[in-house]
Amino acid sequence: MTGSLTPSVPVQVLLKYNPPKLTIVYHFENKENDQYYHDVVFDTRMLENETDEDIVSHLYMSEGYYFNPKVLKRH
Repeated sequence: MTGSLTPSVPVQVLLKYNPPKLTIVYHFENKENDQYYHDVVFDTRMLENETDEDIVSHLYMSEGYYFNPKVLKRH
């Protein structure tokens, strides 16, 4: 596949506690009627040992495609 990826636009973040996971509901630019879901499963040890800021940084680096900083601000 060549060319750039179409940016994702996150519209909702869902949280599940057991097992710990986030689900990001998103669509692609200019395709607002199509909805997709992306799960991010957390390692329990990471949640126990890392600060909130470290976890957020990890998410923005490892899941950068879904955590579009233009739409989903870090705060």
